[in-house]
Amino acid sequence: MAILSIGGVGVLFEGELDDGFENGFQTTFARRYLPDVLRGDAIPNVVIERFKGEKFRVFSSLYDVNSKDYYKLESDVPEAYKNEAPVFFLLQATARAGARKGRIFITDSVSVMNENGKAVLFVGYPHTGKSTISALALSEGLPVLSTENTVVDVRDGRIFVIGGTDVLVYDPKIEEVYGIKVEYQDTTRSGYRIVDISSSERRIALRRGVEIEKIIVLHAAFGGGDASFSPVRGRKIKKTLWYFSTSLLKGMDYYESAPLYMPMSDEINSNLNRLLDMAVENYSGAMFEAFGNHRDVFRRTLLFY
Repeated sequence: MAILSIGGVGVLFEGELDDGFENGFQTTFARRYLPDVLRGDAIPNVVIERFKGEKFRVFSSLYDVNSKDYYKLESDVPEAYKNEAPVFFLLQATARAGARKGRIFITDSVSVMNENGKAVLFVGYPHTGKSTISALALSEGLPVLSTENTVVDVRDGRIFVIGGTDVLVYDPKIEEVYGIKVEYQDTTRSGYRIVDISSSERRIALRRGVEIEKIIVLHAAFGGGDASFSPVRGRKIKKTLWYFSTSLLKGMDYYESAPLYMPMSDEINSNLNRLLDMAVENYSGAMFEAFGNHRDVFRRTLLFY
C-alpha cells in the first residue's frame, strides 16, 4: 500500500504495486497536471486498487462510501507519451474528492502573487496566455502559485488559493518576443521549456492560503495591442466559474478510453454553489476579461495599482 496527497486529497493505492506504479504520479509530467503531489500519511479520500495490464481501464467505481471513493483499475505504470491516461483519471478522481471537502480544483488556470502579497487568478481556454503570464511573472521575481490547475477554498467571504500544480511548461518564443530570461530545468520533446516552481516558501504560503484579489479571464495574444478590460458581473461570473470549476469533475481533460461519469453529490453541489454565490457577491468589481498582448495585461494586473 502507498499513500499520496494530491491537492490536499489523500489517495491510497492498493493491489499490484511492486513495479512502482504510484511513482508514476510523481514525475515532472504528472506534476504538470496533478496539484501538489506529496508522499505522506494523509487520511485516504480516494482508494485505488490497481491490477497490472498493458491498457488503461477503470472497471469498478463506488462513490461516497464513508466519505471515500473506491476504484478498481487495470493499467501499466503512468508514463509521458506512453501511458498518460492514469494521470488524467487521477486528476478527475481527486477533483471530485476535493470538491466534497470544499477544495475546488479550477482547471485551465494559473495564479500569481502580486506586489501586495495577494493572488491574481487567471483562467482561460488553451492558448490564451496563461503560461506566458506565468513566465513573465517568474522573470519579474513574482511568486507563481499554480501553473495549470489551481486549488481554492472559500472563507470569510473571499476565495483563497490553497494549492496548485508546480510545473510550468512554456514556449521559448516568449523570451524572444518579450526580451525576458527564465531559468528552466529541462525541455519537452517539442522543445518547450520546463520550470519546477516547487519551494518551501510556496508550500508555506499555500498552507496558509493566499487571498485572491482579482480574477482575470484571459484572451491574450502575442500580436495583441494595449490591454483592455471588460468587467464580469452577475450571472456571467457564475457561468464562467462554473465551467472552470466543474470541467475536471466532468472529465473535460480527455483520457482513453473515455473519462468516467462521476456523479455530483449534494455535498459537492453545495460547495460549488457556495463558491459561485460568494464570487457574485464579493468579486463583481474584481473580475475582468482581459484582451491585448501578454506583457501589458501582466503589467496592469500584477505590477501597477
